Amino acid sequence: MSDTLALASRLQTESDDALISLLESRHLSGRDLRDFFDLADALLRPESVMDALSHLDRPTLALVAAGGTRVADAATPLLDAAAAMLLADVDGVLQPYDSVRTVLEGWPAAGLPSVSDLAGVEAPAAPPAPSSAERNGTDRIAAESAFETTVAVTELTNALATLPARELAKGGLAVPDAKRLAAATGQPPETMNVILRVARIAGLAARENSSWFATPYSREWMLLPLAERWGRLSSAWLSALDENVREVLCRRIDSTWGENLTEYLQWLYPAGGEALSRQIAEFTVDAERLGIVTAGFASSAGTALLCENEAAAIQSVELLLPPEVDTVYLQHDLTIVAPGPLKPEIDATLRQLAQVESHSIASSYRISQGSIARALSAGFTAESIRSFLASIAPGGIPQPLEYLIAESSARYGLLRAGALEQLDAEQPRSFVRSDDISLLHTIVVDANLTSLDLLFEGANRLTSRYDLDTVYWMLVDARYPVIAEGADGNPVALNRLHVAEPRRHITNEVAEQLVNRLRGSGVRPGADTAEAWLVRQLDVAVKGKTPVIVTVRLPNGSEVSFPVVPTSIGSGRMRGTDQKAGVERTLPLASITQVQLAPATS
Repeated sequence: MSDTLALASRLQTESDDALISLLESRHLSGRDLRDFFDLADALLRPESVMDALSHLDRPTLALVAAGGTRVADAATPLLDAAAAMLLADVDGVLQPYDSVRTVLEGWPAAGLPSVSDLAGVEAPAAPPAPSSAERNGTDRIAAESAFETTVAVTELTNALATLPARELAKGGLAVPDAKRLAAATGQPPETMNVILRVARIAGLAARENSSWFATPYSREWMLLPLAERWGRLSSAWLSALDENVREVLCRRIDSTWGENLTEYLQWLYPAGGEALSRQIAEFTVDAERLGIVTAGFASSAGTALLCENEAAAIQSVELLLPPEVDTVYLQHDLTIVAPGPLKPEIDATLRQLAQVESHSIASSYRISQGSIARALSAGFTAESIRSFLASIAPGGIPQPLEYLIAESSARYGLLRAGALEQLDAEQPRSFVRSDDISLLHTIVVDANLTSLDLLFEGANRLTSRYDLDTVYWMLVDARYPVIAEGADGNPVALNRLHVAEPRRHITNEVAEQLVNRLRGSGVRPGADTAEAWLVRQLDVAVKGKTPVIVTVRLPNGSEVSFPVVPTSIGSGRMRGTDQKAGVERTLPLASITQVQLAPATS
């Protein structure tokens, strides 16, 4: 029985969940597969086998190549290889499929280890543990990196919630968005892709079409204490690593990272190739940024994370991070200075009242007429603004700030923006109205607002072809005292946050559809599979005009073979030309027991 037939029969007996997992792990969920024979063929193709082998570590590869391990004695990695359809259960013993064995035997020609080398070549020796002098300062530098990256991710997700960032078709952030995010995070533009990767791995940023958005989870994450935010980022980094890599990092925790670690991982995953090298480079860069490792040495927090758990890592790093504060200094120039990282709930409220100017160990914010207007439209009152600021500023509220709050509150609602019902594409979509006619004239000639194409419709009303959200937020950004109103004239709060759910289940849906199509292919396990396999072989021979040896069972139970070139299949019969007798034969499909390729003639 061929590998294809055996594997197709096996696949039909697998559960839907197992098939979905297989299709995803072997990257076949997007393939056009008509039946289980197509799936078996796809799984046994050399390039597909090679891809699956590239994810196995060296000890598992050696066992796969050797075969002969009893199922009852197999460890989890080997059972996983069997579940990936690299090994067959032959009478309770795991044996590689012929296609798998062929790929492994061809490895030396591709510069990869031979079957004997997989078990015979020892791992590179670990370097000696670094001295205390070499480790000196590691934790302090690591804590600085941990703080800097956690703050950068916080600012990046805040910026993405306000305005999404565009992803280029070739990969990476568009230059204008990279510069905008760099300004928000205080980091160089060239590091934005790394910061974004850390945020994506932690589930704080998600890509939708060609744009990056903050996720709903990011709002919850930003309200966590600083050390816990770092813990979530670091645990997500760790979870993204292969389990065997995590074990290696813990076992070699006292070794230096860098070339030695790369050499060891390339020994452990000999078929990893460029994908492995890229993964090592990425997780090393991310580990450095998160303070898990510094200058090639694991920090105390990194050691706790790799060898214990997130809680132990948080406890370790918390002692080295700057303490969070709950007080600020209100300046006469309308800036607010925080002498340390603010407690997250205070920072979140302050962002609703002011614009962040810099965010680091000591942060600064600026209150403006526009920011006060924005806070008022979000539900604050002049009194609640004063009350909040007084509670966090022991020095009191300076007179210029008191004056700004009073003036902004008095002017609040001077401009009102609303949506218009649009009956056709030529009609305006929104309006801005005010009893202050001179203010409307100022808005019309404001260079920052010319793109809105605001036109007078009556003495005290402007209209625009843009929607309410666009008009409202451009007016807010231009520092005009605008509020949004509903159809009934009452104020409504507009949310500027743009969020997107991580797209985690799309692949599952594609795989589920493929499994349903395979189940509906009309072939049942057992006798149907064998018969369908014979028909499939004959159909291929008909299309390729390929000579085959067809074995037929006669009524008396004996069998006879005919060398034929099949010409057609239909009505339960195969027609073909007998190459030896030179006649056309018609054979019942039900009587055919075997189809083999005819030997080549010289």
